[in-house]
Amino acid sequence: MQQAKYDAVPVGHYGLAAKDYTHFTSPIRRYPDLIVHRLIRTYGKGIADPKVVEKWKGQLPDIAVQSSQMERRSVDAERETESLKKAEFMMDKIGQEFEGVISSVTKFGIFVQLPNTVEGLVHISKMTEDYFNYIESHMLLMGERTGVIYRIGQKVKIKVENSDPVTRAIDFSLVIDKDKTQSQSDQDLVKQIRAKIPKGKKRKPGQSDRDSGPRKKTAKGKEPFYSRAGKKAKGKKDRGKKK
Repeated sequence: MQQAKYDAVPVGHYGLAAKDYTHFTSPIRRYPDLIVHRLIRTYGKGIADPKVVEKWKGQLPDIAVQSSQMERRSVDAERETESLKKAEFMMDKIGQEFEGVISSVTKFGIFVQLPNTVEGLVHISKMTEDYFNYIESHMLLMGERTGVIYRIGQKVKIKVENSDPVTRAIDFSLVIDKDKTQSQSDQDLVKQIRAKIPKGKKRKPGQSDRDSGPRKKTAKGKEPFYSRAGKKAKGKKDRGKKK
C-alpha cells in the first residue's frame, strides 16, 4: 500500500472501506486539522457563499500537497533524531554483549533489535564462521557448510562493535554459542533448501557475492595492454645511451 496523503478530491478510505472520509480532531497539532474545522464551519450552516466555495477550490489542492510534504518531513526528522539519540546512547556500550531478536534479513547481513528498541547491523563480512547464502524465498541466511540459518524472529546474542552518531550506524557482531543445537524443524528446512540449490565451488567464510564473482578475461590470444609497457620504456632508455 502507498503512504496516505491529503487530497482535495474525496477518494474515500481504503482501510475503513468508507466512500467519504476526513479526520476530525482538536486543531492543536496539525494544520490539516485546522483546515477541516474551517471547512465544517463554512459548510455546516448550509449553503455557503459561492465566492467562498471558489476560494476553497483554488486553495485546497495546494494546501493538501503542502500538508503531505510537511508531514513526511516531520516523520523523517523524527526518525533521524531517534537514530541519532540511539547511536549516542550505545557509544559507551561498545564491547558489551546483549540478547536480541533478528528484525530483518538481507543479503548483506542481519539487523538485530535489542529489548530497548535499539537496532544494529551484523554485516555479512563479520559472519566468518561460514559462507552464508541469502535465500530470498524464505528471507533467511543459510551457512553453506554448517547449515546454520538466521531468520526473522530468531533470538541471538550480539556484541556491540561500533556506534557512530554522525552516520547513525550501529554495528553488531554475533556471539556464537557452540553448544547450541539446531532444532529439527530448522534441520528439515535446511535439507529442503539445499535440495534446490545447485552445487558450486566452496567459498571462504565472510566472503560476499561480489568477492566470489568471475574475473574478467582478456580476448583469446591477446596480452593485457600493460604487459609490454615496461619493455617499451626500457627499450627507449637503452636507445638513448651512448655506446
